[in-house]
Amino acid sequence: MLRPRFPYVVAAAIIMLFTGAPAQALSRPMDPVILTGADLPELPGIAPGELVAFRWSGDWEQIPVQVDERAVINFTSVYNGNRTYGNLSRLDYVDSGTFTGPDPNPLLDADDEIVFMAADSGGKCPSYFRPPAGARLEPCIEITLTDPLGGAPGHVYLFVRNGTLDPSAGVFYVDYNFGLLSGDYKSTYKLAKGPNPENTTVTTDYYRRHFSDRWKCDGLNIYAGGATGVDILDRHKNLFAPGYCGRSENTFSAAEGAFIINKNGPVRAIRGYVGANSGPRTQRTHHYYAQREDITTHLRVHSIPAIMDFFDYSPAAAGMTYHNNNAPSGVVIDGVPDTVAPGRIQWELVKGPQGSLAMLYSFTTDLPSLNALTYYLDNINPPETQCTGDAFAYGSSGTFILQGIPNTDPAGGAFNILQVLRTMYYLPPGATTEQVEALKNANDHPLEVTVSIVEPVPVPLPLGWLWALAALLLLAGAGFLKGAVIGFGKTKTSD
Repeated sequence: MLRPRFPYVVAAAIIMLFTGAPAQALSRPMDPVILTGADLPELPGIAPGELVAFRWSGDWEQIPVQVDERAVINFTSVYNGNRTYGNLSRLDYVDSGTFTGPDPNPLLDADDEIVFMAADSGGKCPSYFRPPAGARLEPCIEITLTDPLGGAPGHVYLFVRNGTLDPSAGVFYVDYNFGLLSGDYKSTYKLAKGPNPENTTVTTDYYRRHFSDRWKCDGLNIYAGGATGVDILDRHKNLFAPGYCGRSENTFSAAEGAFIINKNGPVRAIRGYVGANSGPRTQRTHHYYAQREDITTHLRVHSIPAIMDFFDYSPAAAGMTYHNNNAPSGVVIDGVPDTVAPGRIQWELVKGPQGSLAMLYSFTTDLPSLNALTYYLDNINPPETQCTGDAFAYGSSGTFILQGIPNTDPAGGAFNILQVLRTMYYLPPGATTEQVEALKNANDHPLEVTVSIVEPVPVPLPLGWLWALAALLLLAGAGFLKGAVIGFGKTKTSD
């Protein structure tokens, strides 16, 4: 005799109604989700520290969320009143620890950024729910993340705390330690002329970075997936041409310059600075996440003949292989010269037991054409002077914009725009070019974000009673209740 399926259906509906959809993981484990206050009209007006985030995994689980305040700043303030170096206004980060100063609006406003990690998303919460402990019932903002490349969506829920919840959820993915050797930044930093030595570190579970001055990045260790963790970087270098030492990250750091922001947060750290010789408004900003780093460089300088932006690796990188979109088969980094096709650069991969470093490039410009080529030099006895760092060229590689660049400084009259974004992923040994291509494809197809206001419906019965009702229906459907089958508002005696 076939038993009716009605009790099963009702039981399943009750379970789904009060437990929500099962959690699904987005396939973007290393990428952040960045919103602004303008995306969340229900939230502006609260203090940034009042915002908390949760995911649903059968119950509420708090996840880290970070608010980075921004405002229209003037570089004159960044340079502590020097209009010669400043005199440029733009929307940017603020920092009370630098001369940039705090946000004039201390509350969450339309231009502030809200950031969390896509990997922290969960399932869709049930129709009936109570707010998480320590959070207000309203507003409840549902962030739905959809991957245009496929896969299940993810959900994150934003609340206003009602008590002492920490927005970090007790988690810090990044540890940024700005170590200015002279002491307090505002009291000791030499804005007009460096150097300003540092012992600054950025550390996560997946990598470590080191700076010895504003532009001098001289350390890179990879810890992902059993990597050896040795320091594979000699210098992150900036030159006009190979062997020309008149301009470099050394001269940039020795000239005028300042910091816009130094921030350590639970989701990301931010290091932003300006000043590169006769380009006092040239700017670089680093965003550090658990397994990813974004380096954005805004060139703002008079016309220059060319520009190079590349990594020169250390002898500890010997034995790794270098790949890019023009040379996917790769060459060994060993100090012995190789030929790598100098086509337009899109991505790079350096891998070995030391770990894998995948890098993607994006250029934003209004120049009619941009000759952004691959640069590569692997030579223990290089023909050109190595202007900074050690005397070797181990797998020196990056981008070489091999053309005259017109004025990009807004203070110099008519100007063009040139911005370079280098997105870096710190991966285990053995990463493949196919993985890098997949990362590039994902970056070209960012997550689609939908914001909804959820109107909470209070749970009408204690959750324990609801589970008991669902269990009773299941038992009835299985035929274990001999006396009666529960229906809607009545009892039917069995035959």
